[in-house]
Amino acid sequence: MPIAIINYIRANSPDAFEKVVNAFKNRAGLVEDSPGFMGLQVLANRERLEVLVITTWESTEAYEAWVNSKRFKEAHSRARSSGSGSSSEGVLYEVVDHVCRC
Repeated sequence: MPIAIINYIRANSPDAFEKVVNAFKNRAGLVEDSPGFMGLQVLANRERLEVLVITTWESTEAYEAWVNSKRFKEAHSRARSSGSGSSSEGVLYEVVDHVCRC
């Protein structure tokens, strides 16, 4: 069953928000080759100082394999080293329907 992970990132200030956005604009791109990875969207709302990161996966097992991988640790250590001044919460959802004209 496909799943989506939505990571809700809330910046503490406009400067912190820009750091989060820039970290995603300059990300290493390590997730794309992960088995079971289906897609990534990064949505930013400047007024609310929020960034939503949505990844979709073929299964919970594929997502968990990514989270436990060396590449995950590398990707996230790069982001954390920027000292973004933000908090985040990840939530797992079952994908019920998905349409994309990408």
